[in-house]
Amino acid sequence: MSEKYIQKFIQVDDIHTIAYREYGNSSGIPILMLHGGPGGEINRKIIPLIDLNFFHLFTIDQRGAGQSVPFGELRANTTVHLIDDIEKIRQKEQLGKCIIFGRSWGTTLGLLYALKYPQNCLYLVLRGIFLGRDSDELWTFEQSRTRFPLQWQIFSEGLSDLKPLNEQFYDKLFDANLEMALAYSAKMTHYFDILACNDVNIPSFPETQRNLIANRIFLHYSVNHYFFNDDYWERHLSSLDNLNIQGVILHGDMDNDCLVDQALYLHAHWKGSQLIIVSKASHSDDYPAIQQNIKNIFLSLQTRFK
Repeated sequence: MSEKYIQKFIQVDDIHTIAYREYGNSSGIPILMLHGGPGGEINRKIIPLIDLNFFHLFTIDQRGAGQSVPFGELRANTTVHLIDDIEKIRQKEQLGKCIIFGRSWGTTLGLLYALKYPQNCLYLVLRGIFLGRDSDELWTFEQSRTRFPLQWQIFSEGLSDLKPLNEQFYDKLFDANLEMALAYSAKMTHYFDILACNDVNIPSFPETQRNLIANRIFLHYSVNHYFFNDDYWERHLSSLDNLNIQGVILHGDMDNDCLVDQALYLHAHWKGSQLIIVSKASHSDDYPAIQQNIKNIFLSLQTRFK
């Protein structure tokens, strides 16, 4: 089956209309794919790794991101809203239990959705674990300089140590001076690309308005601690096993965007998970071994749910 899709929209409140796409076999096992960010978009390169003759795939653009409108809107844009949007799409499409496939920030949403709506989760596929704890943000913005000192110096140039860097970037990107906002957004985009690909030679490009909007959404979530308390996982992850929710964790051992420690922590607190650590792979999905593992995971799920 080709990768043809049906573009769809759902108005979820007085402000937001969520864009999503439907692919594959309308009688197949449904998959809800959740992208990274916050503020990111679906990585379309992953779609060919999934057998659309067997699966019924839905890709969702989160509030303010992708083709959802208003683009970049931050009002009524919190983690709770995003989770409930997933459920509204599932209900609109009259789907039963779904495979939840999340990447990066999408793994956070996948876990939170499963804990809120366990009756709707067939299985979790979580790639590149991000848990959104204060320690995870501290690594991204501050401690990652231990691995990329020269690049971090460029990233943080012009900022002070008076308050956390994510808050300082927030101030810069939301400043009325668009030239300055774009300049600091470019710093974020380039440094985060270095972290994601583990490659200091990634070229930098003039910043786009679209990247600026995506980075603003990211910072909106970052400075608000992703809208949940830092001890949430410690208090709730055991519920995954109590609810008999199973899944697979796929992570690269050289991921400098989301450290492998996050995957190990999740696996240690979730007995129903299978852990796959890919050697010499980072946060990027471009590694052949990562792509092969994604393909193998969905091949095994075809057998499991046939």
